[in-house]
Amino acid sequence: MHASSFFSVTRDGEFHQLLQYDYYDPDGFYFKLEKDEKRFAEEIKTLWHSMQGYLEEETNKVNGELVFPEVKFCDIQFRGKREHPFILWIITFKGVFQRRINNYETITEEEELEYDCYAIWQFPLNTKILQVESKLNYDIFGNRIILWADQGMKIGGYERIQFEFF
Repeated sequence: MHASSFFSVTRDGEFHQLLQYDYYDPDGFYFKLEKDEKRFAEEIKTLWHSMQGYLEEETNKVNGELVFPEVKFCDIQFRGKREHPFILWIITFKGVFQRRINNYETITEEEELEYDCYAIWQFPLNTKILQVESKLNYDIFGNRIILWADQGMKIGGYERIQFEFF
């Protein structure tokens, strides 16, 4: 139904992402799955490896150097009702920043969105966002970027965020 992501970037080059996919599950598949510890653990493992495989298909660079996002955690939770599960992943990677202007670039497969999505990027205080190249809509609020796209929009391809520490 919806995807959301929160990125937190540290001054020493760490990128931390919390990615969540919200689903509508009228048959209660995930709710029932949660009751069977072994099957639940197998599903988490499958989701973990599936996301890691997707990440490995991407190209991610910090200042021209390849970085490799890694899934560190995966879980299934519910938004108040068993018909509204969400899956979350915590993903991290590290790059080497320069003293002033830095670039984060990613290349992903282009796709047409089947759901609405948004992402929030938070950079350290005293960071100026210089440029954003993305098919997503975006607004810049100081050291934060809010990106969003609606169902049916084409996203992916080349994206870049250029920022400066001061």
